[in-house]
Amino acid sequence: MSVLSVQRTRRACSRLLGLALLLAGNRALADSCARPTDPGGDHDYSYGAAEVKSFGTSTVRVWYVTDGVHAVNDESSRSDAVPDDVVLVAQVTSDALASYLDLGYRAPISDSSNPECGDNGGDGRLDVYLVRMQGADGMTAIDLGRCTELGGATRCASFIFAQANFAGQYATASEGIRTVLPHELFHVLQNAYDADLDRFWAEGTAQWAAKRVDPSLTDLERYLPAFFAQTSRALDAPANGVTAAFLYGSAIWPVFLSQRHGAQIVRSILEREAEAGGSSLASADAVLADEQTSLAREFALFSAWNAATGSRAGTGGYEDAAKYPLVPLTELGSAPIHDISSGLASFFYRAQVSAPMRVTLETDSKRNTGTLVPFENGVARVDRAMPLPAELTAEGIVVVSGITSNKTDAPFTLSLTSLNDDSSAAALEQSGCALVRKPSRAGPDAVTSLLLLLISISRRRRRVGQIRGDSAAATLSQSSSSLAIAASSTLKSTGFVRWSAKPASLLARTSSSVP
Repeated sequence: MSVLSVQRTRRACSRLLGLALLLAGNRALADSCARPTDPGGDHDYSYGAAEVKSFGTSTVRVWYVTDGVHAVNDESSRSDAVPDDVVLVAQVTSDALASYLDLGYRAPISDSSNPECGDNGGDGRLDVYLVRMQGADGMTAIDLGRCTELGGATRCASFIFAQANFAGQYATASEGIRTVLPHELFHVLQNAYDADLDRFWAEGTAQWAAKRVDPSLTDLERYLPAFFAQTSRALDAPANGVTAAFLYGSAIWPVFLSQRHGAQIVRSILEREAEAGGSSLASADAVLADEQTSLAREFALFSAWNAATGSRAGTGGYEDAAKYPLVPLTELGSAPIHDISSGLASFFYRAQVSAPMRVTLETDSKRNTGTLVPFENGVARVDRAMPLPAELTAEGIVVVSGITSNKTDAPFTLSLTSLNDDSSAAALEQSGCALVRKPSRAGPDAVTSLLLLLISISRRRRRVGQIRGDSAAATLSQSSSSLAIAASSTLKSTGFVRWSAKPASLLARTSSSVP
């Protein structure tokens, strides 16, 4: 039987995974369907000899003690003397669960399965244990022995540990409860899809989801500076305790996805992971393909949005861009900049010129891409962002983004060059997705001559058809078709327009329709 343990914390944020055996107080996981209410406790949390009490709703049951090391604040305004904080934990968790289910997310895996495994809190409701947390304020634990392998994913029943007394950690106990419980609850729902999600996605979406439940919360914004300060770090890079805040700050990624494609995209990605397993980024790429886009394209735009926040926020980008922190910028001057990316990371450069110049990027196009976000009146115009090479007329931010999860080195060189530089001019004409190129000097004359010739032949065909009958007209129609094909070749050589291939019969019909 496959056994998997996952521990997610809010501030320490340590996650332990095991597929066969993991020591937890020198106990084998297969024997560890334990809870803090058991004599030996669980995850080093035990109520010991204290009297254990519970309070619940139809979907959630909260466990607590009023004395000992894990005692809650026992202040109560109720006739049954249940502490107000305990009631609020039950209410907030139940309300958040109802909200998530209304959004279409899967219900938690019931812990009523496999009763031989051990304690399940007495029934199938989601259990929340209030304890004195060690270095964290919340944690979601997998109920060991109640996991199943399905498709490429591992789905598990879970329960929650939360701080017994939030006094001193948040402005009020209410703020702590409303911040922590919806976050941990979303981890419980994630485990109904796959208990082995990438950590940045698990923490980022939990932050995003809690914000959706209660938009007045500021926990999402609290951790964004840690992400915006480390944009050269790959989005899915393995994290340790030092970079735990980066994981919570990565909530800006689902914020971007949901504002671009609708809130349902987060659920769609989780569904894809539940079906296929694998990485969260691979699932995101598959879902984005259904949206007629790709992970590479969206991450480049995501990086451009991140350039337009705080005092730089202008047109386009995040709805609350002005509330978000600034990414640090490196100055791009006359000397080229050489750097190395790795994975889905972003680099930001400030460029300001007194005369129009061209911004160019030399790199492996399968690994990196560049975007120019121009400024107007001192703020960013994300709506006018353009791929490199691009022309900079005044001020802007140049963004270099990795577009693959490949974490080997991907060097790049970023330069400002003169518009008179022929090599950079050629690169500019070949870049991006523009459908029209600048004509060569001879282009318009050649095009005009050919069009006049086609018109003349077409008119002659109609006159001949009237005099000599259909056979002569058909002969001239074939001539028109040949000239039309020749015309298309000439037009291609002038660089006037980018053609797609067309059958000769279509070209013949096009030429014969000229008046």
